[in-house]
Amino acid sequence: MKKNKEIKKRFFSWRFVARIFVINLPAYFVLTVLLLAGKIGWQTAGFLFLLVTVLVVIITAFVFRDLETFILYLKKIAADEEIEMPRFHRGIFSSKRLADVFSQVLNRWRDQTISDTRILENLPDVLLMLDETGRIVFANHLAVDFFGDLARYPTAHELFQTDEIQSILKALLNHQTNSEWFEWTFQDEQDYIFRIRAEALPAKAKNGAVAVLVFHDITPFKLFEKQQVDFFANASHELKTPLSILSGFIETLQGPAKDDEAARTKFLQMMGEQVTRMTHLVQDLLALSKAQMHPHETQTDVILIPSLLQNVVEDLTIKAHKNHKQLVLQLEHDLPRLMGNRAGLHRVFQNLIDNAIKYGDENSQINVRAFLCNNFPKKSALYLEDMRQVLGVSIHNFGNPIPKQNINRLFERFYRLDTFKTKKIEGTGLGLGIAQQIVHKHGGMIDVSSSAEKGTTFTVYLPVNL
Repeated sequence: MKKNKEIKKRFFSWRFVARIFVINLPAYFVLTVLLLAGKIGWQTAGFLFLLVTVLVVIITAFVFRDLETFILYLKKIAADEEIEMPRFHRGIFSSKRLADVFSQVLNRWRDQTISDTRILENLPDVLLMLDETGRIVFANHLAVDFFGDLARYPTAHELFQTDEIQSILKALLNHQTNSEWFEWTFQDEQDYIFRIRAEALPAKAKNGAVAVLVFHDITPFKLFEKQQVDFFANASHELKTPLSILSGFIETLQGPAKDDEAARTKFLQMMGEQVTRMTHLVQDLLALSKAQMHPHETQTDVILIPSLLQNVVEDLTIKAHKNHKQLVLQLEHDLPRLMGNRAGLHRVFQNLIDNAIKYGDENSQINVRAFLCNNFPKKSALYLEDMRQVLGVSIHNFGNPIPKQNINRLFERFYRLDTFKTKKIEGTGLGLGIAQQIVHKHGGMIDVSSSAEKGTTFTVYLPVNL
């Protein structure tokens, strides 16, 4: 009813009268000329004037009513109002066909809008859209998963606390800039570093958004940069210390202790220990470099894990006894064979069991268990991706628990926990990194769990490939 009133109001207006006059103007001109020329009389001229005016009014009303209805409909659509398609007349003026074509275009536009929204929602990067006040009006699925309840961050100003970023966003929302890049660190259970692209939209979006923020997670790259810096610093330190000691001993032997037989014997022994330390470090560096340079190297050895573990346990039994610990090997029956690198896996299990001996409590038991399971653990990225059977080997000991926040750093090169450093246990800090590289080359993973109550367990999972 309201719509019809609006159409009538538009229809019976001065514009309609103007249209009638303009359309009739040629006919009025011809009739006036004929009347002045005496070709027709006043009565005939008046009748023809009235006839032409009535016909034009009827035709114009028929055509322009549909046109006014169509214009009103377009204005409602432009104002983002929900409105049904009006009924149009069929006929020579094609109002119905025009409306049908527009309906098809409108449906395609709406489908495209839905499609674009779904694409934004499922982008592999976090995405936020802001209105002119900085309020977050759209967040894709990854943003919701990452930040949780976005009600905590109703505007970008609550999310970004630094003055520098606030200034960038202010310039963007005030149309002083169209595009900006900046880095931002988000602190949760761990630190995430994002490189964010802030882009002004060419026009205001349907939800009122005027700018979009796309978050690129560069945490792994920053971590890699830090690891590289730490690696060279630690490698230099690890080599510098024994070299300094060797240099001091040599100077002493060449000087004050030149003729001291007892001192010479003692210093030579200590120099040999430092050389051995450097040799182990260089060997570990070469092993790590080789593992990283050939990540897809073909593994061709047929391996019986029970036999391999028995050899490792026998090799380390004497060391365990010297450290007042007992090694216990538990093997399930009929464990399948694996295709892999026997020497590499021997090194993995030797490293893990040796660590359990070094860092475990005195007079404690170290359990080495091999078992078969149907899949990788649920928390693994390999869960359900690789449906082969998986062979697991766990090494469990009791000792100082590893803090949860440090577990992921255990496999960094040269990384050692401060609590372990105080024990003055020798090691290069490369063993776990090498072990992880070897296990990854076999398509497997290493899982770590640690608590004061249950102890520490390193579990190696390897897919059965035979």
